[in-house]
Amino acid sequence: MTGEELLGVVEAVLDSARVPDAVASITEYRDAAVRFGQNRITQNMDRFERKLRVTLGDGERRSVYTTHRIDVDAVPDILSRAMEMLRTASPDPEYMPPVEGGQVYPIVEAWDGETAAMDASARTRAAALAVSTAAGRDMEASGLVEMSYTKTAIGTSTGNLAVHRSTEAGMRLTMDRGKASSFRMLSSESWADLPIEETVHRVAEEVQADQAQEELEPGEYRLLFEPQAVADLVPYIAWSLNARQADEGLTVFSGKLGERVTGEDFTLGSEVDGTLKGMPFNEEGLASRDVVWIDSGRLVAQPCSRYWAGQSGREPLFIPGTLAVKGGPGSVESILRGVKGRALLFRRFWYIRFVDQKELSLTGMTRDGVFLVEDGRIVHPVKDFRWNWKPLDLFSTIEALGQPERKWQLSVPPMLLGPVRL
Repeated sequence: MTGEELLGVVEAVLDSARVPDAVASITEYRDAAVRFGQNRITQNMDRFERKLRVTLGDGERRSVYTTHRIDVDAVPDILSRAMEMLRTASPDPEYMPPVEGGQVYPIVEAWDGETAAMDASARTRAAALAVSTAAGRDMEASGLVEMSYTKTAIGTSTGNLAVHRSTEAGMRLTMDRGKASSFRMLSSESWADLPIEETVHRVAEEVQADQAQEELEPGEYRLLFEPQAVADLVPYIAWSLNARQADEGLTVFSGKLGERVTGEDFTLGSEVDGTLKGMPFNEEGLASRDVVWIDSGRLVAQPCSRYWAGQSGREPLFIPGTLAVKGGPGSVESILRGVKGRALLFRRFWYIRFVDQKELSLTGMTRDGVFLVEDGRIVHPVKDFRWNWKPLDLFSTIEALGQPERKWQLSVPPMLLGPVRL
């Protein structure tokens, strides 16, 4: 459906709603992917969905009704069902009316028509290249090649109306030969921007370099994180930022607004129409805006619902689907060459879990490449090991930052961190 057609259904719902508070939204979503593993293509899927979400409220109670019936003629029946749910709903102590009218939504161009219309052939060729390259080097390849698009239209009974569309293309690739392995994640709004062939051959070469792993000797090491390793840790900071949880004493950020929480070289923000494209509105119809959450190490803003904003005197804010860590001018290679003494180069982490959410303490495993570095030179690969770290403490020791890279909805740089005892 076109944006105008989606908005037409939304307006039909709002025009027919017989309650003071109403919000209607439609999401059209397509996700197509080719999955491969053990050097063979294992799945080709193409999923399409349209969903209408209607929220009705009478000042005390509210109901949320979802359906896949996207048809103006079905609106009376849809509203009848939503009204029946409202009549039997219990009072909501945190009831909020729709957002105020006059919302100004940022214009975000995140759509690539060729990507949205792609058939399976390009994805299959990318997967086949990974499989044939791995087989030719006595390795195994696994991963996912995909594209998706989303169209969303929303309207409120207070007069707000907006539509947005976006595309996403990406590849996740792992190659391994026994314990030696490597991994890369690519993503872009446009399929044409993905360096598929270059990445496949690079990952294969990195597997070669990961042979003959040795045990890590205890001691102090600087830590050099590739962008993927940084991207694996940053979401745990984002999940802990919530204002209400912090005010209730449940997170590491409790009572810390305006204070330093990490090193001055760490800045975390969200741009709606920056390097990454975010959503111009949330599911309530509240307009997005650019926000810096942690500014040079200081906590300056926190995501906050409209209800909690009213209770706490804060501003209602939300993460618009993207996060960016400020970087620097270098690359992994240039940072590595400048390392003095011993360091460890990390490709990525996995199996990450909270040890203590109030301290933002995490545990996890290294994966797909750890390397001992001495005076700017890779000496040998290291066997994977478990770690226990606090990201805010790690990011308090930043010594160098490189150019940010896109990792799905994150933009993150490589980082060199000060000595840590392992």
